[in-house]
Parts: sequence; C-alpha cells; structure tokens
Amino acid sequence: MLKNLRVRFSVFGCMIAALQMLPNIVWALFPPAVNRLEGNASSVPFLEYGEHILGVAIVVLLLFLVNGTVPNRIHRNAPAAFAYLAIVFYWFCWALYFCGIQPDAVIYAMVILPPAAFFSAGLAKKVYPISAASALFLVFHMLVALENFPIGG
Repeated sequence: MLKNLRVRFSVFGCMIAALQMLPNIVWALFPPAVNRLEGNASSVPFLEYGEHILGVAIVVLLLFLVNGTVPNRIHRNAPAAFAYLAIVFYWFCWALYFCGIQPDAVIYAMVILPPAAFFSAGLAKKVYPISAASALFLVFHMLVALENFPIGG
C-alpha cells in the first residue's frame, strides 16, 4: 500500500485544497458582521496545536503525495465525486454563515465537511495516509467544536 506512494505535485490534491480554502480566504479578507467563530480555539494546547498541525499536514499530503500506480490527474471516481459534493455543501454552509444564518448545525457541518472531503480525496487518489490523517483531523476538529459549541448548551 505505501510502496507505491511518491512525492510529486498532485493536480487533484491542489484543486481539492484550493476549493476547500476559498471560503476561508474570503472570510479572512471580508469577515462577516456576525461572527460566531471568532475566538474559536481550544483551551487544551494538545487539541489546539494538534488540529492545526493535522490541517497543515493534510494540505501538504494532498499537494505532494501521489500513488505512482494512479494517473496524476483530476479524478472522476465515486470518492472524488463525494469530495466535490462535500466541498459544495461546505460552500453552501459558508454562504449561510455569511448571511448571518449561524446555528450550531451550520457550524458542525462546517467542521465535518472538510475532513470528509479530504478523506474521500485520499481514497480517490489511493493515497490512504491522507484519509487516515483526515479521520484523525476530524476527531480533533470535533473536540475543538464541542468545546466552543457544546451540543445542547
């Protein structure tokens, strides 16, 4: 499984990472008037740093790790379709967020959808370390969200 992995630029990985980051770039440049995510961080350093390290690691893996037995192109298989769909729903959640519609359901969707897209992208590329890192990232991302937006709280 790991023997076929190569360090090369991934067109598909770049596209997935860029599409997922686009709303975050817009948010950084034009923050919404009502911003429930302001100050969204964990009081537990292990969670806070772990979440950030895993997020960066996933982007690096998406960009530079490929399976040498899989053509380095934009994938059109079922896991890729799910990754694209997760990103579309993520954009929809950001649109709601920017419109001031910010219930916990939107926040949690924004927590779950990127790791789901990355997990699926790893499957689409047959680069399973991306999927493994994404699953772990989801755990950290959810724990930080639960601290800041407790369910039923």
